[in-house]
Amino acid sequence: MKRLCLIYQPAVVEHSFGAGHPLLQERLPRYLAKLREDGLIDHAGIEVVDPPDAVGEDEILAVHDRSLLERIKELSARGGLLDGDTPVPVGTYERARLQAGGLLYGAKSIMEGQYDRAVQMLAFGGHHAMRRHQHITFGFCYFNQEAIVIKALQSQGYLQRALIMDCDCHHGNGIQDIFYADPSVLYISLHQDPRTLYPGWMGHADEVGEGAGRGYNVNVPLPPGTQTQSYMRVLEQIFPPLAREFAPQLILAIINGDTHFADPLTDMGIDLSCYSRIARLISEVSEEVCGGRLVVELGGGYDLGVAVNGSCKVTAELVGYEGYEVDDPYGIPGPEPAHITQRVEKLLEERKATLSRYWKVFRA
Repeated sequence: MKRLCLIYQPAVVEHSFGAGHPLLQERLPRYLAKLREDGLIDHAGIEVVDPPDAVGEDEILAVHDRSLLERIKELSARGGLLDGDTPVPVGTYERARLQAGGLLYGAKSIMEGQYDRAVQMLAFGGHHAMRRHQHITFGFCYFNQEAIVIKALQSQGYLQRALIMDCDCHHGNGIQDIFYADPSVLYISLHQDPRTLYPGWMGHADEVGEGAGRGYNVNVPLPPGTQTQSYMRVLEQIFPPLAREFAPQLILAIINGDTHFADPLTDMGIDLSCYSRIARLISEVSEEVCGGRLVVELGGGYDLGVAVNGSCKVTAELVGYEGYEVDDPYGIPGPEPAHITQRVEKLLEERKATLSRYWKVFRA
């Protein structure tokens, strides 16, 4: 069994986007309750931790323009809207700092050897929050906690190189924006083709980074309808070779249930079994390349059953709890259409060809 730190902050969990919003607050308490009911907390060595320290303004400003910080702080004092999809309830500023602080605690604890891995289900996202486009953020996100944590670890001497493996169905345009010219962070994103899904204007295959960061931004925009076998084939052929050559000191993974075929906001086609496979592969690669140092964010997704069950399956893999099963009322979709399989294969070969310009592992 692995020593797993499960970050669960009641003060953050209470954050709600309001009635009718697709990002359901009840994901978080139901996730923890199911882990307890299924025996993972008691028998798998999972330690539930409520880190009390929020990130400071300096840590936020290492990533974001002050105008974004001040805008969120102002809206948080009275309540309001950041954009049409992203409400800012009273207290959001404090909760956003606290959630990022929880993730930073987990990462530091791993680097200091207290835990092997850490996992946090997010009350709200971060990977859409940008820097270079001034105050723009959206997609149920406030501050880019992934970037805040990596930058803080670097500035405090915990690491030099980090790999972010983003398996959210939506492209992490904010992470790309922040690290686009930075060769110390390798960002890999498997996501639904942005021509068919929000945010739409970033996440294309030809966006490889700039300056010293060329080759360190790896987008794999998958066609809608991509199912488990094709998804895993791409992940297995892109992520491990890059991780081995890059040799990060920490892997931060985002694993989100919105890639499931039942998700109401997306059009991907993977089934519930895929979440175990994703977590297992990332865990195995982390053992090989960085001593197992792995932080995982769980976004959940927008179908409550998938959000809870998929996240529990990921957590069981992270701690090494064998034989864990959950009820799967969804089953699997029908066979993947041949044209989807062919498009994925073509995309995979094209990505390898492009990556060969920057990475030795892809050169024949």
